[in-house]
Amino acid sequence: MPIFENVNFKSFGMKKNYLLVNDFLALTRLSQAEYVTFMNHVLLLVKDQLDEIEEPEPENPDVVSLSAGEEGVPEIGVDASFVNEMEQEILLMSDVVNETTIAQETEAMQEHEKNRDNLATYILTRITCAGSLPLQAERDAGKALYKVVKPYIGIARLAVAKETAAIRGLLLDLRKAEYASYVTTLGLTAYMAELDTENEAYDTLYKVRFEGRAANKLEAGSMIRARLDEYYKELTLLAQSYSVVQPTEKSAAFIRNLNQLIAETTAAYNQRIAQAQAAKRRKEESIPVMPTEPEA
Repeated sequence: MPIFENVNFKSFGMKKNYLLVNDFLALTRLSQAEYVTFMNHVLLLVKDQLDEIEEPEPENPDVVSLSAGEEGVPEIGVDASFVNEMEQEILLMSDVVNETTIAQETEAMQEHEKNRDNLATYILTRITCAGSLPLQAERDAGKALYKVVKPYIGIARLAVAKETAAIRGLLLDLRKAEYASYVTTLGLTAYMAELDTENEAYDTLYKVRFEGRAANKLEAGSMIRARLDEYYKELTLLAQSYSVVQPTEKSAAFIRNLNQLIAETTAAYNQRIAQAQAAKRRKEESIPVMPTEPEA
């Protein structure tokens, strides 16, 4: 399909009975969600210009008459393949936006998760039960450490990110100097070291997976968005060109509706930015200013 570049609409020497697409919408500023929403509406505007496909012939249900819609929208210069290709790109972009952050954990991560759960549970159980042991030293150690670990009971049931932080807190508290003798009495030193190792190994793999998925998602989104930008540019340029060379009510309606969509999208974007800036100002104004010392 030809792309009309550097068209000088004034050179046609005709009265201005055509419409131009407003160019004040900066697509690069839109968020991914805003961008997909805008492109979906653009596609709907194109499809609104398609002629409806005719129903199957009553006497022969297996035969469907060809429709003008299969030719695309010749009034704005796009054929059916252009519309279908653009729609596929929009669907791909929608998948990127709607992609969930939930994925199967790797086998290694599952193993580290299982190990740290078992170790944390053992340490907490050992301390909790020590208060009723026959040896006085173990009972004293259990009673002293129970106050430390009580907030961490049930740690293995936390969400993975919270569990990682909680285990670090647990180990930090148990490693304080005042509890060293109690930890030794209950024989927890080796278990604590192993818990630390398993916890950090899990967190390392978690970060690698998260960063890798984030990078892949960003790359995929940027590539699809770049292709969609080209479809949009070609669509608007073709629509403008055909509205000049072969003006029709369809081409005029498409450009009017597209301009309205651009105006609404721009207004919504500006409103979002204004609200974000206002919220930022309110937050900054709520921070108390420390009084300065009087000058000597």
